[in-house]
Order: sequence, then C-alpha cells, then structure tokens
Amino acid sequence: MKVRKYISSLFLLSSASLISALSPSAQADNIDEIQRRDLALIQTQIEQIRVVVDRIDARQQQADPATTRVFFDIPRLRGDLQSITQGIDTYLEPDRLLPRQPRPLDGDYLDDRGQ
Repeated sequence: MKVRKYISSLFLLSSASLISALSPSAQADNIDEIQRRDLALIQTQIEQIRVVVDRIDARQQQADPATTRVFFDIPRLRGDLQSITQGIDTYLEPDRLLPRQPRPLDGDYLDDRGQ
C-alpha cells in the first residue's frame, strides 16, 4: 500500500512538472533563452570578424595607392559592426521596458435604438 501511494505521488509530481514545463510561459522562457544564446553567439562571431577586419585593414594600409584602384571601406564596415553590436546589447539589456501600445478606444458610446 505504501508503494502505491509513493508511486501515485511520484506520478502526480512528475505530471505536474511536465505540465508546467509544457506551459506557454515555460516555452516562452525556453525560446527566450535560446534566442539569448544565439545573440551571444552572434556577438562572439562579430568579435572574430573584427579580428579579420583588422588584418584586412593592415594589409590594405600596405597597398600602394598608385597600383590599387579599389579599396575596401573598412571604417564603414566597422561602423556597421558596431551598430549591430549596440543593437544586440540594447535588446538584451534595455535601459527600461518599452511601453505597451494601448488599444485604441472606440469613443462612440451613444446607442440610438429609437431610430
């Protein structure tokens, strides 16, 4: 009899934890965590890209302007990478929560049933 109660309580506990894990808020938290990891991965990759950009810039500085017609716009690329990084940082750690958009009011409360 004790074994049955133990199994029943264990079943209820595991069912409750499974239901809570499948709830929309738990799923949203999981999605949010996955998204945060992905954005952190992007930031790491941007740091690696910056290293490559530094190498490209160093080689480009050594190029002879008399023989090289086209140069890669390194400052513009660095600016774009900085903008992306700042956008991700702002998204991950906003200064404050964004205000919710209120639902527009109808405003017409007159009910002319007599006409």
